[in-house]
Amino acid sequence: MKPDFYTLTWTDLMISLVFIVFSLFLIKRWRLELEKTLLIGTIRSFAQLTLMGYVLTWFFKQEHWSFMVMLLFIMILIASYEGSRRQKQHIPHFFSAMLIALMGSAIFVLGTILFFILDVEPWYSPYAAIPIGGMIIGNGLNSSSLTANRFVGEMKHREREIETLLALGATPKEAVYEAMKVSIHSALIPNINGMMTVGLVQIPGVMTGQILAGIDPIIAVRYQIMIMYMWFTSSTLANLILLSLVYRQYFTKNMQLRRDLLRNNA
Repeated sequence: MKPDFYTLTWTDLMISLVFIVFSLFLIKRWRLELEKTLLIGTIRSFAQLTLMGYVLTWFFKQEHWSFMVMLLFIMILIASYEGSRRQKQHIPHFFSAMLIALMGSAIFVLGTILFFILDVEPWYSPYAAIPIGGMIIGNGLNSSSLTANRFVGEMKHREREIETLLALGATPKEAVYEAMKVSIHSALIPNINGMMTVGLVQIPGVMTGQILAGIDPIIAVRYQIMIMYMWFTSSTLANLILLSLVYRQYFTKNMQLRRDLLRNNA
């Protein structure tokens, strides 16, 4: 007889700290010098996720579309700010580009899921919009950040090639097309690898959580498949929108490569 639900108490959660203690032992033994970072991460993850649990409990009680739209927009704003703040390369107007990219991918992917796939009623139900929207925004942020970093690196590496193509009459987009393609390709590899190995090498976290909560494994599988397709599409769309905005910053109105920006990122 299978259990309907595994209840995880605060005591059970405290027992799980044995994993952190064991990790600290290994880190200390191998002199990896990560003790402080791990302790801070452990405390922050506990505090932040606990707070999130109480906040989400309140959010789930809100039943107005305007509140949900505002909340998703704030999530996108925060993600865009974090993405631009942590960007290793200096990219002009990167915050705006990230904001548009994440918003565009979120509107398309989340809208498709809420209206056509899950057919959520009402469409702004926080039980669907918040967790799915958060996954879309977070995944788009990670992938587009990798894409932007790689793109600037490719631009510096291909500087002479780009200028040669411009001299031969290519448009700026045509001149940087290969750099854009390589950048997006490298950022999407983790998602593709995940799709290739899921079910063979690993059971994804979302699916595992649903099974532990007592949901039929077949239903959990369907959700996981949808989520993986959602992750890939949101990443691809965010990357394409971002680079279509970013590459323009590296050219003048006369379609000349702005070497000064590449030098600043050297």
